[in-house]
Amino acid sequence: MPAEKWAPYWAGVEAPSGLYHSLLSTLADSMDVKLTYRGYDSFDEIYQALENNEIDATFGFVKTKSRKSRFAFSSPLITLKKIIWLRDKQLSSLPISEWQWVCVEGSLDCEVAKHLGAEKLTSSHNINLLAQLVKQGEADATLTTIMEVEQYISDPINSNGKVILDKNVGKVAISIMLAKHNRELKTLINKSIKSNKLGLRATRWSNIHVLNEQSQWDLLKNQQKIDTIRYTIKEKAYPLSYIDPKSGEVKGYVHDLLDLLEKKTLFKFEYVPANGRNVETMLADGVVDLLPGHYKHHIDNQVLLATPSYTSTEYGLLETREEYSERKLAVLDSTSVLCDFVDNIRIYEPVTVFNNTKELLYALNNGEITHALVDQTIIDNYLNYSRDQFFRLADKPRYMDFTTPLTMVVRNDSPLLHNMLSRMISIITPTEVEVLKNRHNKVVIHYGYDKAMVNSYLFGILATSALLFIGVVMLFYVLSGHLKRSRNINELSQSEINWLSTLLDSMPSMILITDKNSKVVFTNQAYKNELDNCICPQKTNDNNECYFATAAMNQHSASIFQFPDCHCSLSNRYFQIRHQTITHPQHGSTHYMTVIDDVSEDKQKEDLLQQSNLRAMKAVEAQSEFLAVVSHELRTPIAAMLGLMELLQLNLREPQDTELLKNAIQSAHRLKSQVNEILDFSKIEASQLQIDIRRHNLFDELCPTLRSYETSAQLKGLDFVFYWQPSAIVEANFDSLRINQVIGNLLSNALKFTEKGKIEVDIISDNQQLTISVKDSGCGMTPTQLGNVFKPFVQANKGVSRRYGGTGLGMSISKNLIELMGGQIDISSELAIGTTVVITVPIVGHKVKVDIDPCHDVDNVMARQWLALWRGESTVIVRDDLACSNENVYPDRLLQQAMINQDEDTAPVSLAMSNPIGKVLVADDDLINQMLMRKQLTLLGVEFVIVDNGRSAYEYLQQKDNDVVMIITDCHMPDMDGFELTEAIKNQPLPLNLLPVIGCTAEDSRVVAEKAQKCGMNDVLYKPYTLEDLRQMVKKYQPSRHNHELVDEHIGWLDDHSESEQSEMGAVVIESFTQEILLLNDENSDADSVIHRIKGSSALLDIETLTKLTIQYENASTSADQALIKQAVIAELIKTKNSIYLWLKERQQA
Repeated sequence: MPAEKWAPYWAGVEAPSGLYHSLLSTLADSMDVKLTYRGYDSFDEIYQALENNEIDATFGFVKTKSRKSRFAFSSPLITLKKIIWLRDKQLSSLPISEWQWVCVEGSLDCEVAKHLGAEKLTSSHNINLLAQLVKQGEADATLTTIMEVEQYISDPINSNGKVILDKNVGKVAISIMLAKHNRELKTLINKSIKSNKLGLRATRWSNIHVLNEQSQWDLLKNQQKIDTIRYTIKEKAYPLSYIDPKSGEVKGYVHDLLDLLEKKTLFKFEYVPANGRNVETMLADGVVDLLPGHYKHHIDNQVLLATPSYTSTEYGLLETREEYSERKLAVLDSTSVLCDFVDNIRIYEPVTVFNNTKELLYALNNGEITHALVDQTIIDNYLNYSRDQFFRLADKPRYMDFTTPLTMVVRNDSPLLHNMLSRMISIITPTEVEVLKNRHNKVVIHYGYDKAMVNSYLFGILATSALLFIGVVMLFYVLSGHLKRSRNINELSQSEINWLSTLLDSMPSMILITDKNSKVVFTNQAYKNELDNCICPQKTNDNNECYFATAAMNQHSASIFQFPDCHCSLSNRYFQIRHQTITHPQHGSTHYMTVIDDVSEDKQKEDLLQQSNLRAMKAVEAQSEFLAVVSHELRTPIAAMLGLMELLQLNLREPQDTELLKNAIQSAHRLKSQVNEILDFSKIEASQLQIDIRRHNLFDELCPTLRSYETSAQLKGLDFVFYWQPSAIVEANFDSLRINQVIGNLLSNALKFTEKGKIEVDIISDNQQLTISVKDSGCGMTPTQLGNVFKPFVQANKGVSRRYGGTGLGMSISKNLIELMGGQIDISSELAIGTTVVITVPIVGHKVKVDIDPCHDVDNVMARQWLALWRGESTVIVRDDLACSNENVYPDRLLQQAMINQDEDTAPVSLAMSNPIGKVLVADDDLINQMLMRKQLTLLGVEFVIVDNGRSAYEYLQQKDNDVVMIITDCHMPDMDGFELTEAIKNQPLPLNLLPVIGCTAEDSRVVAEKAQKCGMNDVLYKPYTLEDLRQMVKKYQPSRHNHELVDEHIGWLDDHSESEQSEMGAVVIESFTQEILLLNDENSDADSVIHRIKGSSALLDIETLTKLTIQYENASTSADQALIKQAVIAELIKTKNSIYLWLKERQQA
C-alpha cells in the first residue's frame, strides 16, 4: 500500500485506517489470514514489489488495459461514483470542448473525457502534476471521485469550483490486484468476496457516494417538502455564530462549514435567524430542519438524531500575572452548554459563569477573578495577536479536563436527512474545520474605568504632583551633569542604529525582527512596501496587520510556503522563510529575525520545467517506439535472407555456386552490421542504450571473435599477431555483447584500411580492468582526420566511403559504448605508417580453480606459460617469447584441451533430432518467414503446424491442444501478437498453460526480454538465427521419444499414488517446478533458498539426479561452481517438467 496517506481511503502504513483498511480487514477475517502492510513511495514501486513476490496483493487500483496485461484482478470490492470537478463554476456556461481537461495516462478517465466531448486533453502518469495544473488554473476540468476532489483545490474554503454529475461518467470498480501467477490466492479472495457478510458490508461502503446522486437529493426534497435545508443556531454563540459589529452580517465557522458542504455536494442550505426564539423549539415545530451547532452531551436522543461530531472544543486555564491571596475561578459559557460541567467543578471550588469573552477577560485583568476556564482556540489566537498579555497558562486539575464535541442534529422523523448529513461530514477533513475556526477566533479587548474611579485617581495625581515638583527642582541640578554625558552616548548609539537600519532597508529581502514575546520591534523597507499594499479582509481597526507575518513566523526555517488568497498583493505567492536567533552582546536580550524571500518566479519556472519534462518524456517514448518498429522492420527481412541462404548452402555442390552464395551471405552480414550500427547510434542519441553487466568466461566470449578476424586477415594476405598476457583471471563481470561489438569495429577498420603488413592484437586482463590494443600497418590518418575520427557519419573523404563502404558510425559508437562502461579509448595514427587503438574497460575479475591434466604438454612457449600459471607454478611471463611461436595461442581452446576428463568426441552432430515427440505450432504472419520456418523444421525432422497470427494459434490450441508440445510465435502480428498470445495461453487451466512458448523477433533484445518476462514467455529466439540455434531451442523444450520411453526417475514416483491422485499430483509438481525455474532465472531472487526448497521436494519425490545436483550446489566452494550447477539444476527441472507434462497428455488422450 502507499506509505503515506491516500485520503480519505487510506491513512498510511504507520496507522492503518479508513475505508480500504476496513474492507481489507473484513476480507482477512473471512479468509482467516493475518493482514500485514508494507509501505511504498510510488505506484511503480508497488508494481515492482508485486512482480518480485515481495507482497501478495495491493488494493485501490482500477483495472486498466496496461495493468491487466501485467497483473491479475479479483472481483470488485467497492464501486466509486465518478464526478466532474470544474475549477470555476463560471466555466459551466462554456461547451465541454472548450474546457482544458487533465487525466491520468492510460486510465479509463481519458477515454470517458473524450466520449463526453473533451478536445483539449493533457495526460500524465504523475497525478501530482495534473493536480498542480488544475490548482494553478492551467486546466479546467478533471474526472475524479468526491472523496478525492481535495487534491485539485488550492483553497477549499474560498474555491469557486463546482461538482458536476453526468450519467455518462459512470462508476469505477476497485479490486484487489495480484501477480499473474498467484491464481490460488485470487480464487480464495473471490470466494470470500462472494460471501454474504463481506458483500453486504462492501455494498454499504459503496453507498458512501449516494449523497452526490441527484436522485437522492430529489428524494430528500420530496420528503422534506422544501428546496433547501433550513437551519438556525443560538444567538451570540461566538465563534460558531455571531454578528459582525462592523458589517452587521451574521458570521461564524458553522456558516462557513455549510458553505463548504454546498461546494462539495448538491445540497443547498438556508439560514433562519432565531430572533430570540428557542432553537430546539424551532426544530420541533418544523420552522427549521437542522441545528448544525449542537453539543453532543446536550442532546435528547428521544426526539433528536445526531450526526458524528465534526469538531470539539477544548478548554484551557488562565491565571492572572498579578499577586493574589484568594483563588477566584470563572468559566466562559457563551452557549449555556457547560451547566453539567460547571456543577461538577462547584463540588471542588466556587465558580462564576460568564457568557461574554470580553467581560471575562476584563474581570481577569481587573483582579475580580484570578483564574478563568476558556475555549483553547480563543486563548491561542489571543496569544498570537495581542501584545499585552496580563495572564499566563496554568495546569488544569483533573475535574476541569473535559472537551465538548460539536455535532449536527435533526428531528427523529428525518432519518434520510440524518443519514446524508452524516455522510457529508465524512468528506470534510479536520484541517478544513480548523482553518474555518481560526478565521473567527480573534479577540480584541478594550480596557476602561468608570467616572468615580477616574476622579479619585485625578485628585491623588494632583496632590502627588505638587510634592514631586519640589523634588524635581532639587534633582535638576544633580542630573544635569549626568544628562550631558548620556547625550553623548545616545548620539553615538543613534548613529549606529541609523546605520543598521539603512543597511537592512537596502536589502531586497523582507526582514522582520521580534522580541521573545513575538512583538514586532523592527521591519525593513522591503517588508513595509509589501505589507502597506495589503488590503486583505483580516485588517480591522483593532488589528491593522495582515496575518502574513504570523503565517511566516509559524513556518519552519528554510521552508517554502504559499500564502493563501486574502485579496492582497501577497496572495498565492511563494516565499522562502529563514529564521535566525539574535542575542544582544551586552545585556543578553534575545530577539528573532525572520528573512522572507519571494521565490514565486522560481516556483513558476519549476512548474514550467516539470511540464517541459513531461513533454520530453512523451517525445522519448515516441522515439523508443519508433526504434522498436524500425528495428523489427529492418532486421526481419535480413534474418529471412540469411536463413534462406543458409538452407541453400546445404544443397549446393558446385564450387562456383558455393562461392557466389558465400559472397551473398557476407553482403547480408555487412548489411545487418550497418543496420545495427544505425540503430545503436539512434539509441545512444536518445540515451536509451544500456549496459548489461554479467559474469562471463573471458576466454569463451572474446576468443571466437578474434579467431574469425584472424581468418579474414589470412585470406587478405595479412599477418595476424595475437598476444594475450597469461593471467589467472578466467571469469569477469562485463558486457560481453558490447565488448565484442567494439572489438569487431576496431578489427574491421584495421582489415579495411590495411593492404599489406600485419595486424597486432594485445590483451591484458587483471582483477580490475581489461586492456585491448589493436595496431595495424595500414594507411594511417592525418591530424585533421584523427580529430574527426569519433564524429558520427564522418569518414576520411568521400573516396573512403566508395572504396571501403560503411556508415561512418563504428568509431563513434565504440567511443560511446566504452564510456558507458566507464572505460577509455585512445587512438594514435601516422599517415602511411598505421594506426593504434587502445581501449581500457573496468571489470571485476574472478579466479577460477582449473583442473589441469599434469601430463598435458605443448611445444608452444606461450602455451607453456599459460599452463604453468593455471597449475599454480611460478613463472616469469616474457613478451618476447612470442617471437619464437609459429602460431597464435587462444586460451579458450588451450584450456579446453588441458582440462581433466574433457570429452574428446568431436564427431559432427546430425541436424535432425532423434525421435522428437509431438508437433510444434508456429504463428507468423510473414509468408517468407513461414517458408523459412517450414524448411528449417523439416530439416530437423520435427512435425509442425503453421498459422497466420496469434488468434489462429489460440483457436488451434483450443481444438487440438493434445497434438502440440511447444509454440514458436512471432512477436509482432495483427489481431493478436506473440505477447498477447502467450498471456492468453498462460491464463488457461492446466496443462495447457504449461506449454512452452518461444518468441521469435528481430526487435531489440533488452526490450523484448522485459516484455517476455511480463507475459510469461519461456524463451526468445532472436533474428537472425542459425539452423543450429533453432535446433538447440527445439531440443531444449521438445521431449524425445527415446527419453520418454524410459521409465525414469522423473515420473517413477507417480506409481506410488492412486490413479485419481496421479493427475492432480503431476499438475501440482509441474506448477511448482515452473515457478522455481522462473525464480532461478531471476538474478534478484535468493537462489540459495530456492535450491534448498527444491532439494526437499526432489528428495520427497525420490528424483535422485535433481537431489544430487542440489546437494552439489550447497557444497560448492566458489560462486563460479554454484553458477554452473544452478544451470544444471534448471535443465534438470525442465526435463522433469516435460516428462510429467507428456505423461499427463498421454493420460488425457487415453
